Amino acid sequence: MKKYFVFTLLLFVFLWQASSNCLAQKPPDEGFITTSDGVRLFYKIVGSGAETLVAVHGGPAVSLTSILPDLEPLARTRRVIYYDQRGGGRSDLIKDGEKLSITKHIQDLEAVRTHFKLDKMTLLGNSWGGVLIGFYAAAHPDRVERLIFHSPGPPTKVFLNEMRDEVGRRMRRHYGDAEVKRLSPLSHPETWLNAPDPRAVCREMYKTIAAVYVFSLESLKQFKGDLCSGPEETLRRNRLVVHQIWRSLGDFNLLPSLGFVKAPALVIHGTADVIPGKASEAWAGALPNARLLLIEKSGHMPQFEQPEIFFRAVETFLKGDFPPEAKKIPTSTTSISLALPLMISSR
Repeated sequence: MKKYFVFTLLLFVFLWQASSNCLAQKPPDEGFITTSDGVRLFYKIVGSGAETLVAVHGGPAVSLTSILPDLEPLARTRRVIYYDQRGGGRSDLIKDGEKLSITKHIQDLEAVRTHFKLDKMTLLGNSWGGVLIGFYAAAHPDRVERLIFHSPGPPTKVFLNEMRDEVGRRMRRHYGDAEVKRLSPLSHPETWLNAPDPRAVCREMYKTIAAVYVFSLESLKQFKGDLCSGPEETLRRNRLVVHQIWRSLGDFNLLPSLGFVKAPALVIHGTADVIPGKASEAWAGALPNARLLLIEKSGHMPQFEQPEIFFRAVETFLKGDFPPEAKKIPTSTTSISLALPLMISSR
């Protein structure tokens, strides 16, 4: 009996050590990347496989939790890397506006690439994240493998202004002028900075605006993401960070720079999106090897408004083909000349 007990104990110790060694060798599924200027970026890895997809969240100034739960099907057969952009989520709090510039965001994506030892990146950019991956691809066209512009933000300041006007029109139609006036302080930086509970302000603002971003209010029941995660102090500065990031773009026009990006690109646009359809056409027309997929009965969030169409298209593209419904858009010299290009240094 004593020999049996000793043998069992030794076997348990052996198995525990083997398990510990395996766990020690397994790469962490979350952690921090330190950028060239010392900012720490929080990252999270979901799934595993031979392929790697880097998913870039929207906002700006929100976090990876805004898209990860609704994009989880992408991790069934591959590794998906998410990260919180500087100034948001669990990444470092940034108070210096110069450290929130688009140049810094480009450098951060390059830091993600080098940290995970990726020769080239396959990128998915959601909303504002689409703008960011566009700037990154223009700065580093040789470091992108494939690009998914998932309901991308506008590629020019002109289209951005049109989008803002459309949001205003929809808000007035949906809520009425009096209610819009009452709700308007939710978007003011001072409201967030002085709020006893900035997370509650965040949830109220995004709940309010989400109603005009979707084709059907019923679809919002399917939304799993969280637009208001992260430390309270970071949330307080959300609207300031948004303002500082967009201000860094100036009167931007990214379209002329996209001609150097040869990687295959899929632009996905819901026909009921607040972003003008011609903005997504401009993305697809400016990228030499791009197709535009229009999704009916969807607004800004086809990942849960029309998930079957969305995920089937993305999987087809990631396997090397364009979805058959995606169309080639002729280059439009009119859209490309809407404004002078903003030259971004990658150094």
